[in-house]
Formats: sequence, structure tokens, C-alpha cells
Amino acid sequence: MSVLNIASAVQINYVKVPSAVKNDSGSPVILDCNYSVRPDDTELVVKWLLNDEVVYQWIPPQKPQSLGLLKNRVDLTYKATDDPKSVYRAMKIWNPTTNIAGEYKCFVSTFADEDFSIKNMIVFEPERSLIILKDEPNQRSVNFTCYANEVYPAPKLILYKDKTDEFYNKNPLQTLEWNTSKHPNGRFSVFVIANALVETLSPGSLIHCELRIPGTGYYRKEAAFVTQMHSMKKKDIKIK
Repeated sequence: MSVLNIASAVQINYVKVPSAVKNDSGSPVILDCNYSVRPDDTELVVKWLLNDEVVYQWIPPQKPQSLGLLKNRVDLTYKATDDPKSVYRAMKIWNPTTNIAGEYKCFVSTFADEDFSIKNMIVFEPERSLIILKDEPNQRSVNFTCYANEVYPAPKLILYKDKTDEFYNKNPLQTLEWNTSKHPNGRFSVFVIANALVETLSPGSLIHCELRIPGTGYYRKEAAFVTQMHSMKKKDIKIK
């Protein structure tokens, strides 16, 4: 009587892909695919796919290849381990840019089995500029416009006021208008217009515009300091 071996011949233990990296930073990133195969497995193939297109392939005992969008952008001499069955499992990508952001899939196969795992990587571009403008449509209210120029991916903006610049003391202004436009280079410009009643403003108040790029941890603030009811002094606060 034979015993059926249900253990997988190939198993991906984990995949490490940076969740977010800055565009054109000059620094490389490493995408690693840790897997296990049985000693008797044959015909090992390791592939990395970007948005379902093969960008890296290693078929031992041959050397790895970079393909498609990552052609000539991968350090093909990089070794993740000394194990001949996993030495070239990882990709070391030179200087990531926004066109190689997306869904990365590590696909490992042998003659008997296969497995895959997926992670996303955002390549973000900080804003070219972030400004606050003030307009007084009447004596009772003040409109504030925050404009972010050429960001990737599309950011989130919020206008709020406080006196202490502390997170828990935020008071969002009433949003009147919001717009996002996409440039030919793929980047986005965004503006938000919000309103505050004059009676709610006093010398010492701060009007903030906060920009966040979702999924990256990146944010920046521009602040306008209320010195008099009809006078604003701007200051720049940058936090990364």
C-alpha cells in the first residue's frame, strides 16, 4: 500500500518588498523571495513579475536575466544566499523610478510543483511645491486654498486650524471645493479650498495644509500664522 506524500515540493516562506520608496533617489532596493524546495526537486525556475509581466528570471545553472521594464536595471551579480538552489532568488534594483511601481509577484516552480506570493511597491515623487493662498470673499469669512504641484501618486490634502500645532488639536475647515488633475508625465496636481469664519480666527491661530501620500508614510505641512484678523504670515513646516 503506497502512502501519498501531500507535502508541497515548493513553498514560498516569505517575500520582502519595500512598501514605498522615493523616486529617483539614487539608492538601490532589494526584493527578496525566500522559498524552500526538496533536495530531489528538478527543473527549478524563479521568476519575478511586475504587473503580470516577467521582469526577472533565473533557471539554474544559468545566470539570471532581467527583462522588460527592468532590463539593465537589476544587479545580476547580487547573491541573496550561498545555497545554489536559492543564490539568485532576489532582485537588487538600481535607482527605482515611478514607472516600475506596482504589483510584484515571486513565482517559483519545479518539475513537480509551484508557488507564488505577491507584494506591492509604491514609488512616490514628493511635491514640487505646496502653497497656501488666502481670499476674503466677505467680512464674515475667509477662504484658504492649498495647492500641491506634481506629486505621485495622487495625494490627500486637508486644511485645518489650531493654536498649538499638536495633532489632537486639529480642527478641519469646511471644504468648499476639491480638484485633482493628472499631468502628461503621470504626476498629479491637487488643490482644496476651505472656509473659516472670521469670528473663529484670532491672533496666534495657525492655518495648516497637510499633504499625505497614501501608503508611503510621507507627509508635509505648510502653515499660515494669523498675526492679525486680516493679516497672515506664512511659514513652512516640512516633516518626513
